[in-house]
Amino acid sequence: MPAWSPSEAELAAAFTGLVVESLAVKQDFGTATIGCRTCGETLTAGDAVTVALSCYGDYSWEIETIHCVEHDVASVAETMGVRAETQAVVETVLEAAGYRPPRGRYQPNALTLGPVDVLDLSPTADGYPGDP
Repeated sequence: MPAWSPSEAELAAAFTGLVVESLAVKQDFGTATIGCRTCGETLTAGDAVTVALSCYGDYSWEIETIHCVEHDVASVAETMGVRAETQAVVETVLEAAGYRPPRGRYQPNALTLGPVDVLDLSPTADGYPGDP
């Protein structure tokens, strides 16, 4: 089976509108804010951010970290380290949009990712050591 290799256009389509909520990242739905992973600065709709994401089993994208522009990062290696899974770093602007968590009540101002620019992509194969 050939390795999964999404194009930048496919990644942009997958990430745009993605809610800013994952196992590693939790927003405050009450205030529609989230903190920068590096400094804790409060980020809200309209703020430019850099986002690191991982794709588990080439199936489900999860947000790993969010950084404000003061702590901008541009590569997978410097953000979360290269692992044996597809990973990406993107820049975007946070947007407010409605969201209903799988086991929760409707959040009218949940933060989501606006249109994204892909800064770096690390395919799964990059996480495996080369031949000795």
